[in-house]
Amino acid sequence: MRVAFAVKEWAAIAPSLQSKEQWINWATAPYCPNGTAVVDLPHVPPMARRRLGHLAKMAVSVADAVLVGAQCIDMPIIWASRYGDAERSIALLKSQASDEQLSPTAFALSVHNGVGAQHSILRGIVANAVCIASSRFAPESGVVEAVGMLNDGAAEVLLVCYDAPLPSDYVEFHDEPLTEFAWAVLLGPLSPGGKGFELSTSVEPLFEKHVEPVPGTLPHGLDVLHFLLREQQPNLNCVHESGQWTWERVHA
Repeated sequence: MRVAFAVKEWAAIAPSLQSKEQWINWATAPYCPNGTAVVDLPHVPPMARRRLGHLAKMAVSVADAVLVGAQCIDMPIIWASRYGDAERSIALLKSQASDEQLSPTAFALSVHNGVGAQHSILRGIVANAVCIASSRFAPESGVVEAVGMLNDGAAEVLLVCYDAPLPSDYVEFHDEPLTEFAWAVLLGPLSPGGKGFELSTSVEPLFEKHVEPVPGTLPHGLDVLHFLLREQQPNLNCVHESGQWTWERVHA
């Protein structure tokens, strides 16, 4: 399977990394950020802002940053995250184990589509909002879903990828470097003569192929962002391997 697409706009946030200039500099010598990102959402009403957890605020901030330059705000959005807001989920499980009454609001915000739902309400978006969890390969699955929407007639699709370390109760399940991040890319069709990317995978069925994590310095989501940002330096990093997936820079 091969899918081609163009990246028309992007935004990202992580600890000590927020502006495009900071991220482009980071892409020349990537490292795993430490600490907690500072998220400012002055354009979100206070009551709605209080409902959003820290990771959700990060995801909403990059989504809104990209939508500012989009042709149409009411577009399909793909929300891709390996774990989602795990902090809220484990808090609910602990409450249940203690026979405490569960908060319907907390539950609504803990489910995997909670971030996308809150953002759709905030922005009045009625287009498709699809939430994806695909182990380590959430970015690739998000691209496949987005390209499918482009082929169905969408002019642009927003892909938002976000994750944070699991709560300490689940720390033994980590298999990649730990940090929090969120990034968003505005995807469009690859026009003739234009620059873009191609994502391909082996034809071997995924259920017959177990892919072991490859140790590295970055979580997979940031590894993918690093490759996409290398477009700023056209002679470097033209092909990127990630498990059964291959990313490549192409010209239509």
